[in-house]
Amino acid sequence: MSGAVEPKVRDSAIHWMVRLQSGVMSADEQEAFQRWRDANDAHAQAWQRVASLALPRQPGADLLRDPTARKALESAGPEMQHRRQLLKRMVVLGLLGAATWQSADSTTLRAAFANYQTGTGERRKWTLADGSALWLNTASAVNLDFNPSVRGLRLIEGELSLISAPDARALQLLTADALLRTTDSQFLVRHDRQGTLVTVLKGQVKVQSRRNQTFVPLEAGWQTRVDNAGIETASRADLPAAQAWLRGTLPAERMRLDDLLAELSRYRPGVLRCHEQVAGLRLTGSFSLDNTDAALTLMARSLPVRIERLTRYWVTVMPA
Repeated sequence: MSGAVEPKVRDSAIHWMVRLQSGVMSADEQEAFQRWRDANDAHAQAWQRVASLALPRQPGADLLRDPTARKALESAGPEMQHRRQLLKRMVVLGLLGAATWQSADSTTLRAAFANYQTGTGERRKWTLADGSALWLNTASAVNLDFNPSVRGLRLIEGELSLISAPDARALQLLTADALLRTTDSQFLVRHDRQGTLVTVLKGQVKVQSRRNQTFVPLEAGWQTRVDNAGIETASRADLPAAQAWLRGTLPAERMRLDDLLAELSRYRPGVLRCHEQVAGLRLTGSFSLDNTDAALTLMARSLPVRIERLTRYWVTVMPA
């Protein structure tokens, strides 16, 4: 087999490898793994690449023998979910050393030991040392760099909501595209392949792009996107919709089916896609981010489509 492996399929293969090497897989989980691997050629190809890496000979294979890695894993605390997520990221570090492993995002390396991170489908809140409130959406990672002169944050990947506590120091947030500065405000930031979307809920945030060192003020109720071309013209934001993920919902107003599935896929492992014949169908509603299967059921009731599940990790919306 040859060709690139889709990132989501790659992540599922890594998940199963971590579970198999954990030594705690139940008989039911082992059967589920067999079903996943045998479901289609893409799964088989991904698993073949993982299994052929000969991890004991790959960079990162001995990560848990390293004192720094052990300390990082121990710092994740007793919660199995977060320890498992960190272990999975360690395994990714080992896999990335293999030349045969394709389509691996270098962001994974930077996010592996971020101060704050969430897994797929997870949303969490933290109170920072200065009293600011930080929420992370699914599959997000943030590093902190607080010092006597500035409160620094870096959004490595994903999406956040931040309520900045009053402080004499400025708060500075960096993404791959933008630099944001503020003091006492509330705002949302999402970084993806389209760039960095900034939405101000309260106060003011100054926005700077990597192409232009001039800060552009963004007031409450407005949003802008920053990408390689610079800062787009600000527009009025739909604030309830922008904050919906904090409530665990995804609102859709005549949204294309393929766009809706792309959003829902951020909250579940595996592949979620649709046939091109139904991609342009429009849908209105409010969908749960904590139960994406229920969202799929609602689609099947509202549109002339059916849900085809090869496995839990490979779902396609087909014409009815």
